[in-house]
Amino acid sequence: SSMFCLYRSKIILAVFVIIVTNLFSSESSAQSKVQKLLNKLDKHYYYPQNKGLKRISSRLVWQQENFQSENMFTIKKPEFSFKGELEDGVFVKKIKIFNNSKKLTNKENLEDIKFLNNYLDVFIPKTLREKFLSFKGTINSNKRKEIVLLLKSRETKDNYLDYKLFIDTENWRILKIIFRQGREPEKVVGKFFYTQKDGKWVVEETVSVFKINDQKYIEKTKYKYKSLESFWLVYDVDQTVMKEGSKILTYNFTLKDYKLD
Repeated sequence: SSMFCLYRSKIILAVFVIIVTNLFSSESSAQSKVQKLLNKLDKHYYYPQNKGLKRISSRLVWQQENFQSENMFTIKKPEFSFKGELEDGVFVKKIKIFNNSKKLTNKENLEDIKFLNNYLDVFIPKTLREKFLSFKGTINSNKRKEIVLLLKSRETKDNYLDYKLFIDTENWRILKIIFRQGREPEKVVGKFFYTQKDGKWVVEETVSVFKINDQKYIEKTKYKYKSLESFWLVYDVDQTVMKEGSKILTYNFTLKDYKLD
């Protein structure tokens, strides 16, 4: 009987291996479909790094306006440098203190740099493939000319991140994103408006809606582009934040004195 048990356990093991292998192969083929979809979208978007841009540096001039009751305060920020360089096929970007900028305490500089790091992909966008490299995706189609792609981060349960991309398959661009995470704002709905450069899509405006402490926020961001040495680059970004229908903040970022390689 021990022989039979051994034989049976071998069969069970074999069946288990077959099931697991099939699961993994179907999962990897599903993931390769997701990769193909992201690559196809990327081909329709304009990325300066895909047009041969290797290195970039510019002066970053920015200011913030705060609106409180009837008053508006303009806070002119110190200048920083925005630098980017292609390393192993990935465009690595960073913010540095601009040499001639007014001396501030290191703490203030570090806080500004931390804040500006949120905008690195606004100045030079990551490809979708790069952005969602470590995400697990599932493709759903609910309308004839729309694909819905769900991308889940492989992080822990309480620190989850997931994105739902609504893709217009007629023009091959993302019309809307629903982003969820384990902390506030728990859900952000973003819409995209485009223009074309060299026959490819660039984002002209984004509108994001979210709630914090049950209060509704709307964030609008507008992008302006200029052509430099055959590359189209963002040179001006205007952002407005509304809370419960009132304007509370605006940011303006201007990139000047671009140096390119």
